[in-house]
Amino acid sequence: MEKFVGFFRSVTYLLFMAALLWSYAYMVGQVDYGLSLDGINTPIIEKETYFFSAIAIFLFVNVIIGWFLISLKKVQTTEGGSGLRNAELKKELLVWFKGFAGVINLALSMILFFIGLMNLAESEEAMTLGFYVYLGPILLLIWLVYLPFILVKSRS
Repeated sequence: MEKFVGFFRSVTYLLFMAALLWSYAYMVGQVDYGLSLDGINTPIIEKETYFFSAIAIFLFVNVIIGWFLISLKKVQTTEGGSGLRNAELKKELLVWFKGFAGVINLALSMILFFIGLMNLAESEEAMTLGFYVYLGPILLLIWLVYLPFILVKSRS
């Protein structure tokens, strides 16, 4: 599981960059990131602000999770330890945090793809593919529900 989650996290880094570059390449000077149906008060930002904001959010999330991973790796463990001192719990939490980063990156990538589709002038698929944006929070919720199962699992 650890290798799969690590691979998944690495793939989501590439997916995020692909989504960002694809959406940025097809945009005009201003980016509409809202769903204003009446055409009034449509939230619009500059294309460069969109690009650098997406990178800043991505880096912020991954640096925070990376900091948690580094801090967790420093915890001294034993096989019979309790709490975070238990080697099995520490290993499962490391895998969980790596997977958490992957799920967040996947959700961010889906949002970028949706914003890119929404801003394509000739695209009518944005609204039909909008349900993919909900997939990110659903996966995030599933991953967060998985955390209590890790924490309450009995270890000897």
